[in-house]
Amino acid sequence: MWLLLTTLGAACLAAQAQQGDGLAGPEGGVPLGDCVCVPYYQCKEGKVSEDGGGLLDARRKLPPKEEIPLDGLGDQNQQCPGVDQVCCAEPSAVTETPYVASCGIRNDNGINSRILTKDGKGEAEFGEWPWQAAVLKYESEILKFECGGTLIASRYILTVAHCVARFTGADRVPLKVRLGEWDTQSMKEFYPHEDYDVGNIYIHQYFRNNSLWNDIALLELTRPVTFAPHISPICLPKLEDVFEGSSCVVTGWGKDAYRTGKFANIMKEVTVPVIDNPMCQNLLRQTRLGRYFRLHEGFICAGTEDGVDSCKGDGGGPLSCYTQDGRYHLAGLVAWGIDCGTPDVPGVYVRVAKYLDWISEVTRLPISEFYPK
Repeated sequence: MWLLLTTLGAACLAAQAQQGDGLAGPEGGVPLGDCVCVPYYQCKEGKVSEDGGGLLDARRKLPPKEEIPLDGLGDQNQQCPGVDQVCCAEPSAVTETPYVASCGIRNDNGINSRILTKDGKGEAEFGEWPWQAAVLKYESEILKFECGGTLIASRYILTVAHCVARFTGADRVPLKVRLGEWDTQSMKEFYPHEDYDVGNIYIHQYFRNNSLWNDIALLELTRPVTFAPHISPICLPKLEDVFEGSSCVVTGWGKDAYRTGKFANIMKEVTVPVIDNPMCQNLLRQTRLGRYFRLHEGFICAGTEDGVDSCKGDGGGPLSCYTQDGRYHLAGLVAWGIDCGTPDVPGVYVRVAKYLDWISEVTRLPISEFYPK
Protein backbone atom coordinates (compact mmCIF):
# COMPACT_ATOMS: atom_id res chain seq x y z
CA MET A 1 0.00 0.00 0.00
CA TRP A 2 1.37 3.42 -0.94
CA LEU A 3 1.60 6.13 1.66
CA LEU A 4 -0.18 8.71 -0.47
CA LEU A 5 -2.54 11.09 1.27
CA THR A 6 -5.58 12.68 -0.33
CA THR A 7 -8.82 14.05 1.02
CA LEU A 8 -11.89 11.93 1.20
CA GLY A 9 -13.15 13.86 -1.82
CA ALA A 10 -16.76 12.91 -2.34
CA ALA A 11 -16.62 10.17 0.27
CA CYS A 12 -19.27 10.75 2.88
CA LEU A 13 -18.59 11.45 6.49
CA ALA A 14 -22.06 10.75 7.88
CA ALA A 15 -23.31 13.33 10.32
CA GLN A 16 -23.46 11.30 13.47
CA ALA A 17 -25.64 12.61 16.29
CA GLN A 18 -24.19 12.53 19.75
CA GLN A 19 -26.57 11.84 22.60
CA GLY A 20 -26.13 13.14 26.10
CA ASP A 21 -25.84 10.87 29.12
CA GLY A 22 -29.28 10.63 30.69
CA LEU A 23 -29.81 9.51 34.26
CA ALA A 24 -32.59 6.96 34.44
CA GLY A 25 -33.66 4.02 36.53
CA PRO A 26 -33.53 3.41 40.28
CA GLU A 27 -29.74 3.72 40.45
CA GLY A 28 -29.66 7.08 38.72
CA GLY A 29 -30.05 8.88 42.05
CA VAL A 30 -33.49 9.81 43.38
CA PRO A 31 -33.43 13.20 45.16
CA LEU A 32 -35.12 13.28 48.55
CA GLY A 33 -34.80 16.36 50.72
CA ASP A 34 -31.16 16.97 51.64
CA CYS A 35 -30.01 13.55 50.51
CA VAL A 36 -30.28 11.27 47.49
CA CYS A 37 -31.42 7.65 47.32
CA VAL A 38 -28.67 5.35 46.08
CA PRO A 39 -27.84 1.66 46.51
CA TYR A 40 -26.53 1.09 50.05
CA TYR A 41 -23.08 0.07 48.81
CA GLN A 42 -22.56 3.48 47.18
CA CYS A 43 -22.97 5.24 50.54
CA LYS A 44 -19.76 5.49 52.56
CA GLU A 45 -19.78 7.24 55.94
CA GLY A 46 -23.00 9.04 55.11
CA LYS A 47 -21.86 10.42 51.71
CA VAL A 48 -22.09 9.09 48.17
CA SER A 49 -18.77 7.48 47.25
CA GLU A 50 -16.95 9.16 44.37
CA ASP A 51 -13.85 6.96 44.10
CA GLY A 52 -15.55 3.58 43.70
CA GLY A 53 -13.90 2.32 46.87
CA GLY A 54 -14.75 -1.32 47.46
CA LEU A 55 -16.70 -1.57 44.19
CA LEU A 56 -13.91 -2.16 41.69
CA ASP A 57 -13.24 -5.55 40.09
CA ALA A 58 -9.57 -6.16 40.82
CA ARG A 59 -9.47 -9.10 38.39
CA ARG A 60 -8.98 -11.69 41.12
CA LYS A 61 -11.04 -14.46 42.64
CA LEU A 62 -14.40 -13.13 43.77
CA PRO A 63 -14.99 -12.85 47.52
CA PRO A 64 -18.00 -14.57 49.09
CA LYS A 65 -21.30 -12.99 48.12
CA GLU A 66 -22.03 -9.99 50.31
CA GLU A 67 -25.45 -9.83 51.86
CA ILE A 68 -27.47 -6.62 51.78
CA PRO A 69 -27.14 -5.12 55.28
CA LEU A 70 -30.76 -4.18 55.77
CA ASP A 71 -30.44 -4.28 59.54
CA GLY A 72 -29.41 -1.00 61.06
CA LEU A 73 -30.42 1.21 58.14
CA GLY A 74 -33.41 2.43 60.10
CA ASP A 75 -35.20 5.51 58.84
CA GLN A 76 -32.66 6.08 56.07
CA ASN A 77 -33.80 2.95 54.27
CA GLN A 78 -37.48 3.60 54.89
CA GLN A 79 -37.34 6.92 53.03
CA CYS A 80 -36.22 5.35 49.75
CA PRO A 81 -38.29 3.39 47.22
CA GLY A 82 -35.82 0.53 46.77
CA VAL A 83 -35.32 -2.17 49.40
CA ASP A 84 -31.54 -1.90 49.02
CA GLN A 85 -31.41 1.91 48.89
CA VAL A 86 -30.44 4.49 51.48
CA CYS A 87 -30.74 8.25 51.59
CA CYS A 88 -27.16 9.47 51.37
CA ALA A 89 -25.65 12.96 51.26
CA GLU A 90 -24.54 13.97 47.78
CA PRO A 91 -20.82 14.58 47.22
CA SER A 92 -19.69 18.17 47.04
CA ALA A 93 -20.07 19.63 43.58
CA VAL A 94 -16.71 19.77 41.83
CA THR A 95 -16.15 22.25 39.02
CA GLU A 96 -14.28 20.54 36.21
CA THR A 97 -11.13 22.42 35.27
CA PRO A 98 -11.19 23.35 31.56
CA TYR A 99 -8.51 21.67 29.47
CA VAL A 100 -5.72 24.15 28.79
CA ALA A 101 -4.24 23.62 25.35
CA SER A 102 -0.72 24.58 24.38
CA CYS A 103 0.13 24.82 20.71
CA GLY A 104 2.17 22.28 18.81
CA ILE A 105 2.06 19.42 21.31
CA ARG A 106 1.80 16.07 19.56
CA ASN A 107 0.45 13.06 21.42
CA ASP A 108 3.31 10.84 20.27
CA ASN A 109 1.69 7.56 21.27
CA GLY A 110 -1.85 8.76 20.74
CA ILE A 111 -4.56 8.82 23.40
CA ASN A 112 -5.59 5.54 25.01
CA SER A 113 -3.17 3.79 22.66
CA ARG A 114 -3.37 0.80 24.99
CA ILE A 115 -6.48 -0.01 22.94
CA LEU A 116 -6.23 1.97 19.70
CA THR A 117 -2.94 0.98 18.09
CA LYS A 118 -1.52 1.29 14.61
CA ASP A 119 -2.79 -1.68 12.66
CA GLY A 120 -1.64 -0.59 9.23
CA LYS A 121 1.40 1.00 7.69
CA GLY A 122 1.34 4.76 7.99
CA GLU A 123 -1.69 5.00 10.28
CA ALA A 124 -1.71 7.71 12.92
CA GLU A 125 -2.76 7.00 16.49
CA PHE A 126 -6.01 8.41 17.83
CA GLY A 127 -5.40 12.01 18.95
CA GLU A 128 -1.80 12.00 17.75
CA TRP A 129 -2.22 15.11 15.56
CA PRO A 130 -4.81 17.20 17.45
CA TRP A 131 -4.76 20.16 15.03
CA GLN A 132 -5.87 18.16 11.98
CA ALA A 133 -9.26 19.40 10.79
CA ALA A 134 -11.77 18.28 8.19
CA VAL A 135 -13.75 20.86 6.22
CA LEU A 136 -17.24 19.53 5.49
CA LYS A 137 -20.12 20.69 3.33
CA TYR A 138 -23.81 19.84 3.35
CA GLU A 139 -25.02 17.95 0.31
CA SER A 140 -28.55 16.53 0.32
CA GLU A 141 -28.61 16.86 4.11
CA ILE A 142 -25.46 14.75 4.40
CA LEU A 143 -22.07 16.04 5.53
CA LYS A 144 -19.38 15.35 2.94
CA PHE A 145 -15.66 15.88 3.16
CA GLU A 146 -14.44 18.82 1.11
CA CYS A 147 -10.79 19.27 2.10
CA GLY A 148 -8.38 19.36 5.00
CA GLY A 149 -7.72 22.16 7.43
CA THR A 150 -5.50 23.08 10.36
CA LEU A 151 -6.51 24.45 13.76
CA ILE A 152 -4.37 27.47 14.71
CA ALA A 153 -6.52 29.22 17.36
CA SER A 154 -9.80 28.79 19.21
CA ARG A 155 -11.83 30.41 16.43
CA TYR A 156 -9.67 29.94 13.33
CA ILE A 157 -8.85 27.19 10.84
CA LEU A 158 -6.25 27.63 8.11
CA THR A 159 -6.89 25.94 4.78
CA VAL A 160 -6.24 26.55 1.10
CA ALA A 161 -8.19 29.07 -0.94
CA HIS A 162 -8.81 26.74 -3.88
CA CYS A 163 -10.86 24.51 -1.57
CA VAL A 164 -13.26 27.09 -0.13
CA ALA A 165 -13.30 30.06 -2.53
CA ARG A 166 -16.41 28.75 -4.30
CA PHE A 167 -18.34 28.81 -1.03
CA THR A 168 -18.09 32.59 -0.62
CA GLY A 169 -20.77 33.61 -3.15
CA ALA A 170 -24.41 34.47 -2.59
CA ASP A 171 -25.42 30.83 -3.02
CA ARG A 172 -22.79 29.54 -0.64
CA VAL A 173 -23.32 26.15 0.97
CA PRO A 174 -22.95 26.06 4.77
CA LEU A 175 -19.63 24.63 5.84
CA LYS A 176 -18.65 22.86 9.01
CA VAL A 177 -15.27 22.03 10.50
CA ARG A 178 -14.79 18.71 12.24
CA LEU A 179 -12.09 18.43 14.90
CA GLY A 180 -10.93 15.39 16.82
CA GLU A 181 -11.74 12.99 13.98
CA TRP A 182 -9.65 9.84 13.51
CA ASP A 183 -11.65 6.87 12.21
CA THR A 184 -14.28 8.31 9.87
CA GLN A 185 -16.40 5.16 10.05
CA SER A 186 -16.51 4.72 13.82
CA MET A 187 -18.08 6.43 16.83
CA LYS A 188 -16.20 4.21 19.30
CA GLU A 189 -13.25 6.54 19.76
CA PHE A 190 -11.94 7.42 23.22
CA TYR A 191 -13.16 11.03 22.83
CA PRO A 192 -15.89 12.13 20.38
CA HIS A 193 -15.18 14.42 17.46
CA GLU A 194 -16.66 17.93 17.53
CA ASP A 195 -18.35 19.83 14.67
CA TYR A 196 -18.28 23.63 14.38
CA ASP A 197 -20.16 25.92 12.01
CA VAL A 198 -18.10 28.22 9.78
CA GLY A 199 -19.23 31.83 10.16
CA ASN A 200 -16.85 33.67 7.83
CA ILE A 201 -14.49 32.67 5.04
CA TYR A 202 -11.50 34.89 4.31
CA ILE A 203 -9.67 34.37 1.01
CA HIS A 204 -6.28 36.00 0.46
CA GLN A 205 -6.84 39.10 -1.64
CA TYR A 206 -4.15 38.12 -4.15
CA PHE A 207 -5.18 34.50 -4.60
CA ARG A 208 -4.84 33.39 -8.23
CA ASN A 209 -6.99 30.38 -8.99
CA ASN A 210 -5.12 29.39 -12.16
CA SER A 211 -1.57 29.39 -10.79
CA LEU A 212 -2.61 28.90 -7.14
CA TRP A 213 -0.42 31.77 -5.97
CA ASN A 214 -1.34 32.97 -2.46
CA ASP A 215 -3.48 29.86 -2.02
CA ILE A 216 -4.47 30.47 1.58
CA ALA A 217 -7.76 31.02 3.42
CA LEU A 218 -8.99 31.41 6.98
CA LEU A 219 -12.22 29.97 8.32
CA GLU A 220 -13.71 31.79 11.29
CA LEU A 221 -15.91 29.58 13.46
CA THR A 222 -19.16 30.79 15.00
CA ARG A 223 -18.07 29.72 18.48
CA PRO A 224 -14.76 29.02 20.20
CA VAL A 225 -13.33 25.52 20.06
CA THR A 226 -13.47 23.54 23.27
CA PHE A 227 -9.92 22.27 23.59
CA ALA A 228 -9.39 18.70 24.75
CA PRO A 229 -6.56 16.16 24.76
CA HIS A 230 -7.39 15.27 21.14
CA ILE A 231 -8.20 18.84 19.97
CA SER A 232 -5.56 21.57 20.23
CA PRO A 233 -3.84 24.03 17.85
CA ILE A 234 -0.49 23.87 16.12
CA CYS A 235 2.01 26.70 16.54
CA LEU A 236 2.55 29.02 13.60
CA PRO A 237 6.09 29.31 12.25
CA LYS A 238 8.27 32.35 12.72
CA LEU A 239 9.53 34.29 9.74
CA GLU A 240 13.12 33.26 10.46
CA ASP A 241 12.35 29.53 10.77
CA VAL A 242 14.19 27.37 8.24
CA PHE A 243 12.52 24.04 7.49
CA GLU A 244 14.60 23.05 4.47
CA GLY A 245 16.54 19.91 5.35
CA SER A 246 14.01 18.88 7.99
CA SER A 247 11.78 15.83 7.95
CA CYS A 248 8.17 16.87 8.50
CA VAL A 249 4.85 15.04 8.67
CA VAL A 250 1.75 15.28 6.48
CA THR A 251 -1.54 13.89 7.79
CA GLY A 252 -4.97 13.15 6.35
CA TRP A 253 -7.40 10.47 5.19
CA GLY A 254 -5.79 9.73 1.87
CA LYS A 255 -6.00 7.41 -1.07
CA ASP A 256 -3.30 4.81 -1.59
CA ALA A 257 -2.96 5.68 -5.28
CA TYR A 258 -3.62 8.77 -7.42
CA ARG A 259 -6.43 7.62 -9.72
CA THR A 260 -7.44 4.13 -8.66
CA GLY A 261 -6.71 4.16 -4.95
CA LYS A 262 -9.05 3.85 -2.02
CA PHE A 263 -9.65 6.39 0.69
CA ALA A 264 -8.53 5.56 4.20
CA ASN A 265 -10.98 5.34 7.07
CA ILE A 266 -8.27 5.95 9.65
CA MET A 267 -6.04 9.02 9.49
CA LYS A 268 -2.72 8.40 7.75
CA GLU A 269 0.63 10.05 8.37
CA VAL A 270 3.71 10.25 6.15
CA THR A 271 7.14 11.74 6.78
CA VAL A 272 8.58 13.83 3.96
CA PRO A 273 11.87 15.74 3.58
CA VAL A 274 11.60 19.49 2.98
CA ILE A 275 13.73 20.72 0.08
CA ASP A 276 14.77 24.24 -0.86
CA ASN A 277 12.91 26.18 -3.53
CA PRO A 278 15.70 26.27 -6.16
CA MET A 279 15.94 22.47 -6.09
CA CYS A 280 12.15 22.16 -6.12
CA GLN A 281 11.85 24.49 -9.10
CA ASN A 282 14.47 22.54 -11.06
CA LEU A 283 12.72 19.24 -10.37
CA LEU A 284 9.33 20.65 -11.37
CA ARG A 285 10.78 22.03 -14.61
CA GLN A 286 11.45 18.43 -15.64
CA THR A 287 7.72 17.72 -15.55
CA ARG A 288 5.01 18.96 -17.91
CA LEU A 289 5.46 22.43 -16.37
CA GLY A 290 8.50 22.92 -18.59
CA ARG A 291 11.85 24.69 -18.26
CA TYR A 292 10.37 28.17 -17.90
CA PHE A 293 8.28 27.37 -14.84
CA ARG A 294 8.84 29.73 -11.91
CA LEU A 295 8.02 28.61 -8.38
CA HIS A 296 6.28 31.36 -6.40
CA GLU A 297 7.94 32.41 -3.13
CA GLY A 298 4.73 31.63 -1.28
CA PHE A 299 5.34 27.90 -1.69
CA ILE A 300 7.51 25.36 0.12
CA CYS A 301 8.26 21.87 -1.22
CA ALA A 302 8.59 18.45 0.39
CA GLY A 303 8.82 14.82 -0.64
CA THR A 304 10.75 13.22 -3.49
CA GLU A 305 10.48 9.55 -2.56
CA ASP A 306 8.51 7.11 -4.69
CA GLY A 307 5.01 6.65 -3.26
CA VAL A 308 5.46 9.04 -0.31
CA ASP A 309 3.56 12.25 -0.93
CA SER A 310 0.44 14.28 -0.37
CA CYS A 311 -2.01 14.07 -3.23
CA LYS A 312 -4.82 15.67 -5.22
CA GLY A 313 -7.65 17.00 -3.11
CA ASP A 314 -5.80 16.93 0.21
CA GLY A 315 -5.54 20.72 0.23
CA GLY A 316 -5.40 22.48 3.56
CA GLY A 317 -3.91 19.60 5.51
CA PRO A 318 -0.90 20.46 7.68
CA LEU A 319 2.79 19.99 6.98
CA SER A 320 3.89 19.76 10.62
CA CYS A 321 7.56 20.27 11.49
CA TYR A 322 9.20 19.58 14.84
CA THR A 323 11.47 22.39 16.04
CA GLN A 324 14.06 22.98 18.73
CA ASP A 325 11.47 24.33 21.16
CA GLY A 326 10.01 20.83 21.41
CA ARG A 327 6.84 21.69 19.51
CA TYR A 328 5.40 21.29 16.04
CA HIS A 329 5.05 24.34 13.82
CA LEU A 330 2.93 24.70 10.69
CA ALA A 331 5.48 24.91 7.89
CA GLY A 332 2.94 24.42 5.11
CA LEU A 333 -0.53 23.56 3.87
CA VAL A 334 -1.04 20.92 1.19
CA ALA A 335 -1.56 22.85 -2.06
CA TRP A 336 -0.73 21.05 -5.33
CA GLY A 337 1.54 18.66 -7.19
CA ILE A 338 2.16 16.84 -10.46
CA ASP A 339 0.48 13.45 -10.06
CA CYS A 340 1.32 11.86 -6.70
CA GLY A 341 4.26 9.97 -5.32
CA THR A 342 6.33 10.13 -8.50
CA PRO A 343 10.07 9.83 -7.75
CA ASP A 344 11.92 13.17 -7.78
CA VAL A 345 8.69 15.15 -8.14
CA PRO A 346 8.02 17.04 -4.90
CA GLY A 347 4.68 18.02 -3.45
CA VAL A 348 4.04 21.76 -3.16
CA TYR A 349 2.69 23.43 -0.02
CA VAL A 350 1.66 26.94 0.97
CA ARG A 351 4.59 28.50 2.89
CA VAL A 352 2.69 29.66 5.98
CA ALA A 353 5.51 31.90 7.26
CA LYS A 354 5.03 34.09 4.18
CA TYR A 355 1.50 34.99 5.34
CA LEU A 356 1.94 35.79 9.03
CA ASP A 357 1.00 39.46 8.60
CA TRP A 358 -2.13 38.52 6.66
CA ILE A 359 -3.16 36.01 9.34
CA SER A 360 -2.69 38.61 12.08
CA GLU A 361 -4.66 41.20 10.11
CA VAL A 362 -7.61 38.90 9.39
CA THR A 363 -7.86 37.45 12.89
CA ARG A 364 -7.24 40.82 14.56
CA LEU A 365 -4.81 39.05 16.88
CA PRO A 366 -1.12 39.79 17.45
CA ILE A 367 1.02 37.10 15.90
CA SER A 368 2.38 36.29 19.37
CA GLU A 369 -1.02 34.71 20.13
CA PHE A 370 -0.13 31.83 17.80
CA TYR A 371 3.12 30.93 19.60
CA PRO A 372 3.78 29.05 22.86
CA LYS A 373 2.85 31.02 25.96
